[in-house]
Amino acid sequence: MPLRKGNDTPVTRSPLAPSSSAISKSVRPSTKPKRRPGRPFKMPSRDTSSRSGSEKPSASPSVAPQRLQRRALSMLEALPVELIEQIFFYSLNLNLPRASPALAAALTSERIYGLLILLACWDDPPRGNPIGNAIARILAPLDYVPLELDERGRLQEAVFRTNWCTMNRVLEQVPNLMILTIHRQWINAGVEMEPEERAALDKFMRREDDTVRVFHGHGDPLRKFVELLGNEHPELLRISQAPGPRHYELHISPMTLIEIRSRDMRTAATFPALNLIKFPEKLIRGRKNGFTADDVAYLEMLRMTSNKFTRPRNALLPSTITTVDRVALHEGVATAIRTQNYNAMLSLLKIDEFCFRFNVANQGRGVFYTIPSDHFITVTRVGRENPHLNHAFFEALIRTSAESLPPNSQEIMAWSLDNVRLSQRNPSTYNEINGRFARWLSDFMLRLPEQVGYAMEEPGSQLFCCGQLDILDLEGCRYMDEVLSPWRPPLENWTGQSSFHPEDHWVKKT
Repeated sequence: MPLRKGNDTPVTRSPLAPSSSAISKSVRPSTKPKRRPGRPFKMPSRDTSSRSGSEKPSASPSVAPQRLQRRALSMLEALPVELIEQIFFYSLNLNLPRASPALAAALTSERIYGLLILLACWDDPPRGNPIGNAIARILAPLDYVPLELDERGRLQEAVFRTNWCTMNRVLEQVPNLMILTIHRQWINAGVEMEPEERAALDKFMRREDDTVRVFHGHGDPLRKFVELLGNEHPELLRISQAPGPRHYELHISPMTLIEIRSRDMRTAATFPALNLIKFPEKLIRGRKNGFTADDVAYLEMLRMTSNKFTRPRNALLPSTITTVDRVALHEGVATAIRTQNYNAMLSLLKIDEFCFRFNVANQGRGVFYTIPSDHFITVTRVGRENPHLNHAFFEALIRTSAESLPPNSQEIMAWSLDNVRLSQRNPSTYNEINGRFARWLSDFMLRLPEQVGYAMEEPGSQLFCCGQLDILDLEGCRYMDEVLSPWRPPLENWTGQSSFHPEDHWVKKT
């Protein structure tokens, strides 16, 4: 009998399933096979349809990367390398190689670097003697035209600013600079020589032998001597213009100086191997962390090859056109003291004093040379753990300009007392030298105002000049007796002392 529920709606009941241990979840029979557990594989048809759908052309523009087309060369870059070189040397624009890789490839070579150094450092006045085949051969393929002094100065400054202008590249061109000057000022000037002397000179210029360094010749008055005499020496100028041959001597100091002497005109013309117009600022200022050994070697090479030193037993008064940025240089001196680089400090002090004392603008008159007094104070604060090196720094500053000591400095007086106590507490030869110097310094500080006033009135009477003690002066005698005797000899001129030895670089190594 059917059952009714609620509002008497009939409800039918399915027949009971037969009893079984397995209970079905659904009464409807399953039409699909049971799926295995895990992620299902794509069917080949589905994969193909998916891929084909993704490969359908899109309405948006293609973003696939295009192959980079090679840039066409400009008219300048397409020129032959020889023409590019001629344009470069005509303009002397050292930024041209940076304009493109093609120009850099054409203008960066050892030959180009060498020619730029020769152009920048050869003292060759525009109105000089004929060039000649030998000079043209050395400067090939350059269509050489002499530069005016200011033009060469700008080029030289630009060359030394570059990274490729290294010490070795400059040093390699110094012999060529000297050979160019010998041709220009001696051979092309018409000086005639005996055959054996000319053969010896040719051998010297081939850098096969440098044992013969003095040569003789005769000829008409040389243009250089007439320019030197000018209107200041009318008698000698009259002699130079008289008819008849003149006798000349060519003195060559390898890697440093060429000197032509005239016995008839009683004068001489000098030509430094490397004509340096201004010391490179980045080299004298130094790096942030001080000077490397290569930096000091570069400084000394430039100083010696540009003839920034005085020669013993030479009657000629030194003279130079080379200038130096003294602010940058003394920043370098302060850096050398702080980093305890004695050789760097010494090289810079020698450069500064020579360029100041013997500048052509000061020729014929004495100058009162001083250095910043702060250097002395810095020495008393730095390097005290090594008293002997500390004394060497202080004495080097005294030998440069004793009159630059700061007056009434409490720090210097305390430094002097410490060195006196050191010699008393631990007697030894070195400590005794420190103590003797400190005692003299304490007394000299009391006499300093008088010494400064005297030196300002008579600039040639400074206690030291180029590192050399004036032993004829009363103060110099005191220094000799109280500091140097009996262990140390008199302090001589130190400008000729250098770690760079010019004689080692002329004869070619076999």
